[in-house]
Amino acid sequence: MMHSRLQIIPAKLPSQMTTVRLLIRHPMETGFRFDVNGSAVTKNVIHTLTAQFGGKPVFKATLGSGISADPFLEFQVRTPQSGELVLQWQDDAGETGEAKALISLPG
Repeated sequence: MMHSRLQIIPAKLPSQMTTVRLLIRHPMETGFRFDVNGSAVTKNVIHTLTAQFGGKPVFKATLGSGISADPFLEFQVRTPQSGELVLQWQDDAGETGEAKALISLPG
């Protein structure tokens, strides 16, 4: 399980967007680096990130080797009412991670 840090900046009104900030602890190995013995380090990057709000998909990103270690992502999603945001990701080694947050909107 990969560790992450999630920050939510909820919309002030249901018509506005909620800002999501996610930091994932991951080495993001490109496959171009060599270890001290001269052997290539196996490529292992987070390739898929999805977000669901209230059980419905609201965001999807396909990442690649151009993303640095411990990737930080910021994006906005429409949250018309209070609910749960679930973020999930997977890397080339098959490891998965998940972060969840309850979003409460005024009114």
